Amino acid sequence: MVWLGPLLLLPNLFLASHVGAAVDLTLLADLRLVEPRRFFLTCVSGEAGPGRGADAWAPPLLLEKDDRIVRTPRPAQPPHLVRNGSRRITLRGFSQPSDLVGVFSCVGGAGRTRVLYVHNSPGAHLLPDKVTHTVNKGDTAVLAALVHKEKQTDVIWKSNGSYFYTLDWHEAQDGRFLLQLPNVQPPSSGIYSATYLEASPLGSAFFRLIVRGCGAGRWGPDCTKECPGCLHGGVCHDLDGECVCPPGFTGTRCEQACREGRFGQSCQEQCPGTSGCRGLTFCLPDPYGCSCGSGWRGHQCQEACTPGHFGADCRLQCQCQNGGTCDRFSGCVCPSGWHGMHCEKSALSDRGDGDASAKMQVTDQGHPGGASASQGAPAC
Repeated sequence: MVWLGPLLLLPNLFLASHVGAAVDLTLLADLRLVEPRRFFLTCVSGEAGPGRGADAWAPPLLLEKDDRIVRTPRPAQPPHLVRNGSRRITLRGFSQPSDLVGVFSCVGGAGRTRVLYVHNSPGAHLLPDKVTHTVNKGDTAVLAALVHKEKQTDVIWKSNGSYFYTLDWHEAQDGRFLLQLPNVQPPSSGIYSATYLEASPLGSAFFRLIVRGCGAGRWGPDCTKECPGCLHGGVCHDLDGECVCPPGFTGTRCEQACREGRFGQSCQEQCPGTSGCRGLTFCLPDPYGCSCGSGWRGHQCQEACTPGHFGADCRLQCQCQNGGTCDRFSGCVCPSGWHGMHCEKSALSDRGDGDASAKMQVTDQGHPGGASASQGAPAC
């Protein structure tokens, strides 16, 4: 592992803009399809236009590839866009695997929020432990490049396309190369990569690091305001204090679970195909980043949660009481007469309890920051 001091980087070009309330914008990457021509990216907006009808006068979505950092040869045939109104757009028709590697973005919403996705080659020499790492200001960020195809050469780390650090190949620990960044600050955010020396950049592990502008549990211009305590891996936005909920959860504090296969701020969207959200990566506005859908994990989001775990990337652990059972999509399912996050509340104890936000619900419509141990370790 390498330990680096505080970072001073060039101005970061890869932070999402954010104006006002959280924008309902999702970038979906379909990892189920290994053939480049069948692979697709879809940008979905839940934002309604100001005029009559859902799409009236809504600004059009943009879906594009950003070659400023991860440069790949231009595809023989440019992929084509398919638009369904102003609230959904799909990019498909890639000609070869190298066309897919790199940074893609979806732009939408009144404030033109930009949602980013970094695609790694499944056959790369090195793979990221997580595509997105979201941390708080002042935290220690640890990026782990997993050895997929071993080469006995040094590993070059880059930040936003520029040389950053070199690790000797002997420094791999348990099949991974670690980059540890203490006391990270917002300018440290950006695209990081780990590549074997003299190997093709297409074989790199690409990461995105998001550093919230405040410490854990805080938000606001001076970071003096307290976050609401986002549940189920939701992330507190450092500018407005709102919870950006993981795919599959909704509510002011992300307290409600959508029904299986649903996503969006109001659970209004449904995963395509008969496999539900299996094999899909979901990217949401910063500071959330990207993850598998609720109930799934792994590099291609095709592995079901192990028993006792649930939520996006299966990061959450059930601690069900009073006969409750763990559902990998929503958490504890309580027997009659009990409710709450862990089925810890009975009908009798609930009398006079006005805190409806702590009750677990499943609704059709309906990570980093201060949750309990069973909810993972959110950045706020």
